[in-house]
Amino acid sequence: MTKITSVSTELVQTHLEGNEFVTTYGAEPTTRNHIIVKITSDNETTGIGEACPLPFTDDDDPITIRKEIDEQLTPFLIGKNPFNQEVFQDLIEKFPKVGGTARTGVDLALYDLMGKIRSVPVYQLLGGSVREHVEIAEVLGIGTPQSIADEALKKISLGMKSVKIKVGLDVERDIETLRLVREIVGESAMIRADANAGYTLKQALRVLKVCEEMNLEYLEQPLHSDDYEGFRHLRKSSSVPIMADESLYTYEDAQTLIKYAAVDFFGLKLIKHGGIYQAKRIAMLGEENGIECVFISPWETQIGVSAAVHVVLSRCNFNHSHEIAPGALIDDPFRGLVEENGIYQKPIGTGLCIDQSSELSNNS
Repeated sequence: MTKITSVSTELVQTHLEGNEFVTTYGAEPTTRNHIIVKITSDNETTGIGEACPLPFTDDDDPITIRKEIDEQLTPFLIGKNPFNQEVFQDLIEKFPKVGGTARTGVDLALYDLMGKIRSVPVYQLLGGSVREHVEIAEVLGIGTPQSIADEALKKISLGMKSVKIKVGLDVERDIETLRLVREIVGESAMIRADANAGYTLKQALRVLKVCEEMNLEYLEQPLHSDDYEGFRHLRKSSSVPIMADESLYTYEDAQTLIKYAAVDFFGLKLIKHGGIYQAKRIAMLGEENGIECVFISPWETQIGVSAAVHVVLSRCNFNHSHEIAPGALIDDPFRGLVEENGIYQKPIGTGLCIDQSSELSNNS
């Protein structure tokens, strides 16, 4: 029986490429922290995972996240069989006060370890591949209508399958921006918008009314996270699909959204849910209830991005492009994903199919 013999963590930093990225929460931090988790088994195989703090949440302190892994999750993992699925459930049930980000780092390392031991890619551990590639969407922050429209055209011309426009601070500017983007990129390009809970119900209804004529792919998180009745009202009042992001952290959150018939899409982030195991459970629940899923991964290195790619490859209800665009970090120390014309090819190799391209820096 395979047993875990050691768990180690390293703190590294990367930097965001491009101009200041603004949402309803403010300007995103340009320096990103990543806790790299390494789990080694008794056959000397090592799996690598990533815990990447989620900005503007209670789970954004890298020191706390690393401490949670080192002091709480590591003692639990030593001696465990990584192939025992109860380990993944116990990480949820036995550590309710440990944030999803810390659990994600461990979860990804466990899946990478299992894939390497079995000499298969992670998507095979998840049931096999139902598609041959993963389409990519680009995310654009809040800015002037013209600057966002110009950037959207640039991204579409590079092969991105959809662009997401951040909105939620100024309804009239949002409408002007979305109209201009649609005019400039043309009718064939896909456009989606994300309010990050910035609208009132009245504001959201106004935006949706205008967006019906723009063929908007969906409006993400228009209202406060627990306004389930408001979400349901929006769905009844507009033909534009609605996505939940901030409303969806746990499996129980997904059940509540389904109970209220609140959304058409689940926005998944590994660092929200605690990793692949829980994200897959939520995706399966969505599939059973006719809900599409889109992965969002704008902060991770290629470790986290690749993990999302493997989940997308393995599930049927991931039929839209995913916000896991390459090149968001200018000094990502990991490589392995192959992207061309807005598409990730199916990863080749074992585990998460990611290699370290240079020595980790900024360790502490």
